Amino acid sequence: MAGVIPKEIANAITDCCRTCESTDAVRIADRLMELGEIRMHGPEHHYLTAAAILTAYCNCYHMEKKSILVKAYVRTNIIPVGVCAMYGCCGALMGAGAAAGILLSAHPFSTGDLRTVNRITAGIQNRLAEYGGPRCCKRAVRISVYEAVQGINRYMGCSLSAAMLDCRFYPENKDCQGKKCEFFVT
Repeated sequence: MAGVIPKEIANAITDCCRTCESTDAVRIADRLMELGEIRMHGPEHHYLTAAAILTAYCNCYHMEKKSILVKAYVRTNIIPVGVCAMYGCCGALMGAGAAAGILLSAHPFSTGDLRTVNRITAGIQNRLAEYGGPRCCKRAVRISVYEAVQGINRYMGCSLSAAMLDCRFYPENKDCQGKKCEFFVT
């Protein structure tokens, strides 16, 4: 199956993550979303979510990032475009699940590890469901990253950080929910 994330966009995300030293996953995600290559909406947010979480983890625990980012790209590059509406499971959520699965080395026959990945993604899904539509990839990324970090810390005994930041992207989003969104600030 051909990938859905344009290679030049994936490369920009990977390059930024490889040089990033932050341990705050939401700040990393925001930095990635500010890259000129990143569109307001698009499947690059699936990889971006996983990459932000994994970069924070690797930076926190002084791990090499190259191979883990390759795994994340391979897993997230097959998530269909528009998956949030067509299948009821946001691509950013799936990116967070891919990150948790990579960290836990989970696979379809895992027992406890698969349970942990599902617990982490269930928390994200519940938060995303509070908003309904229309889509906002920036909000979905922030919620997915923040909730994934909370789940990783809770279920995996980690100590990752994730700040909640005000949105700077709303002027470009014609479908912005404005004051209905927790990240909206005028």
